[in-house]
Amino acid sequence: MEMRARVCDLLGKRPNRQARVVTFSHKRIKKVQHVNLQKKRFYSEELGRNVRLRLSTKAIKTVNKYNGIDAAAKKFNVDLSKF
Repeated sequence: MEMRARVCDLLGKRPNRQARVVTFSHKRIKKVQHVNLQKKRFYSEELGRNVRLRLSTKAIKTVNKYNGIDAAAKKFNVDLSKF
């Protein structure tokens, strides 16, 4: 099993490492805002099988907008045969 970064497979969204928390005493502490990743299975018409991806919730909405994972992958130049 390989370790993968917390990155969206479709859109390539990454964690925000620039975020700050300001406490009551006005200390500024750095914090990481992670992407809301979900494991999702889609049926690919082109491959004829299910494809399991780690997508952000924004990417799931994008797949719904393009009416399927095949059209969305073509739009964002993602090779679904790797998944």
